Amino acid sequence: MHVMVTFNVETDLDIANGSRGEITKIVLDERETDFSPTAAIVELTYPPAYVLIKLNRTKAVQLEGLEKNIIPLVPMERTFTVIHGNHPKSIRRRQLPLTPAYSFTDYRSQGQTINNAIIDIATPPTAGLTPFNVYVALSRARGRDGVRLLRDFDENLLMTHPCAS
Repeated sequence: MHVMVTFNVETDLDIANGSRGEITKIVLDERETDFSPTAAIVELTYPPAYVLIKLNRTKAVQLEGLEKNIIPLVPMERTFTVIHGNHPKSIRRRQLPLTPAYSFTDYRSQGQTINNAIIDIATPPTAGLTPFNVYVALSRARGRDGVRLLRDFDENLLMTHPCAS
């Protein structure tokens, strides 16, 4: 499964918010015992102990017993406060800092270089598309041969001066 890191885990090693890769193995929490690995849907009680991810690029050294660019990623724990009525409640969340990355927004693609991209520059339901969005989306690929447009779009968007948006 293609994934994107959603938190700056270790920026010096390029394991940062927006880093992309592919899950190669999921290692379950040792307390998980009541599931069938052949079931179509598996509901877990605990987050995985860790996942192994082959990052598209990283400065991490190769770990013994693992292929190059494969790193273990463990769940992160964060505590935050919400107000329920007039009472503050402390919430503790434990999850992997990952999200599926088969598609993502132009905002999330900033700074990425993508070999092949299918880009949708049609007007979104929120009508919030600007020439800047289009530039970011179209400039992520290595070249025009790596870009395909998903559908027709309003050409007037490209005729508008960026300051007029």
